[in-house]
Amino acid sequence: AQALQAGLWPNPSLGTETEDLSTEDPIGDFTGSEQMVQVSQPIELWGRPGKRRDVAEEERDLAGWDYEAARLDVVSQTTQAFVGLVAAEQRVQLARELVHLSEEVFQTVSRQVETGEVRPVEKQRARVPLSQARIRLRRAEEARAAGRKTLSGQWGRSDTTTFREVEGTFGPVRPVPSLDSVKAALGRNPALARQQDELEQARAVVSLEKSDRLPVPAVTVGWQRFGGRTGSDRTALKAGVSLPLPLWDRNQGAVQRARFRLERARRRREAARVRLDTTLSKAYRSLVSAQNEAQTIAEETLPAAQSAFESVRQGYRQGKFDYLEVLDAQRTLFGVRRQQIQALSRYYQARVRVERLVATPLEQLQ
Repeated sequence: AQALQAGLWPNPSLGTETEDLSTEDPIGDFTGSEQMVQVSQPIELWGRPGKRRDVAEEERDLAGWDYEAARLDVVSQTTQAFVGLVAAEQRVQLARELVHLSEEVFQTVSRQVETGEVRPVEKQRARVPLSQARIRLRRAEEARAAGRKTLSGQWGRSDTTTFREVEGTFGPVRPVPSLDSVKAALGRNPALARQQDELEQARAVVSLEKSDRLPVPAVTVGWQRFGGRTGSDRTALKAGVSLPLPLWDRNQGAVQRARFRLERARRRREAARVRLDTTLSKAYRSLVSAQNEAQTIAEETLPAAQSAFESVRQGYRQGKFDYLEVLDAQRTLFGVRRQQIQALSRYYQARVRVERLVATPLEQLQ
């Protein structure tokens, strides 16, 4: 709408005059006076309307990039909230498994105490990790509730009654494209694209201010009726042209200001490029780090911890290991599983941040 308005020509002016009114006759007596009606139209030459429209269209493009940035922010924040809630759901599930396993160990130790296989103090020692597992479960459930509230807030709901749980799993870690291919897509970032349009708008303003140095002529066309007091009751057409003289005000200050703003737009674009390049490099390093950590845990750490725990638990039932070794193996296993959830959450969160910076899914950059 602003671009439409900027491209319109100025409206003509309609004027009328009455001369030689009689001071003796009533004011309403115009029969002996002279009347004139004229229309004046400013003529904007040198492409002024088009240059104003160019400036307004650049502002429209800037508003479009602001909208795109806001849209990407909503998508990115919602995705991160979803990933965080999936991680919270998995932590709750892991905490429940730990409680269940701790209860099994506690019951086993209790039976061994009753049969006299172990000392009664072992039962009290087994109660401690069970209590800690229940505390961890309550904390995980509280974190999940907070994550649900954060996610529901993304679509404007302060409550979480619209859903009970989210369905999602952390699948296999996908490969990350090279840093060069990711940086090549940085130009799609709305902030950087906006800086380029700001530069184009500044150029358009300079061109407009230069055209405003030139005067705007006005063409006048009218009709005049000569009064009867002159003895010649007749009519005539009249025409004229007026042209402002640019003697002192040649719009020189506005032109200089527009040039300074053009230079500022160039510097801002350079600064935005450096800032986004640095931010992207950091986000990419975090993504690669999380990817490597998640892969190492899945391929090496977790299988080893799982195998060790199963061996120790089986040996404990056969009397080969004591309770402390079982507890240590259990603590190690669940610590690794929590670490895996954290690493996968970091990986997907970092992936979202990189995709937000380049405004492109990483699958398209492979």
